[in-house]
Amino acid sequence: MIKPGKPGLNWARRHKIALGIARGLSYLHTGQEVPIIHGNIRSKNVLVDDFFFARLTEFGLDKIMVQSVADEIVSQAKSDGYKAPELHKMKKCNPRSDVYAFGILLLEILMGKKPGKSGGRKGGEFVDLPSLVKAAVLEETTMEVFDMEAMKGVRSPMEEGLVHALKLAMGCCAPVTTVRPTMEEVVKQLEENRPRNRSALYSPTETRSDVETPY
Repeated sequence: MIKPGKPGLNWARRHKIALGIARGLSYLHTGQEVPIIHGNIRSKNVLVDDFFFARLTEFGLDKIMVQSVADEIVSQAKSDGYKAPELHKMKKCNPRSDVYAFGILLLEILMGKKPGKSGGRKGGEFVDLPSLVKAAVLEETTMEVFDMEAMKGVRSPMEEGLVHALKLAMGCCAPVTTVRPTMEEVVKQLEENRPRNRSALYSPTETRSDVETPY
């Protein structure tokens, strides 16, 4: 929900948010001597400022948590719709399970729908975003999955990168872990498929993944 007086979340702004999240995750996975697994990627753990810079929160908590609390977080991810399929059998998160959760988050950004149980209520209808996209593709109504606010001012979803972002998100959500891209690959693809109308958002120093502040 956009607050009164706040700018709408068009595709260029959503893309900037998604790219910021991807850069942050990529940095956690590869920018340290010891890789850091976030393990709890979801929209409520992303902070966005007035300039649409995204910052990750609650990463690395598994290093200080007792196992029962860590298990509870994984269980919560299932009900929220961010849990990778392999975590049903194994409870320890890994880079590929972070990629899956990012894919769900990217779908959420594109579709304007929250995954998991509707309204967060126990017993509510479960919203499976990848399944909604698959159904739309089969029914040849793919363009209808995008949030209307994101589509404002977009003449060609293909040329503006929305369709590519949707394919990327679905790739991140692949059931087979080895098929999923790394976060480095995700960053590269998002950078190579930017919206055309982004002049008000990006400065020259923001066009590369090696920005000084990754998240």
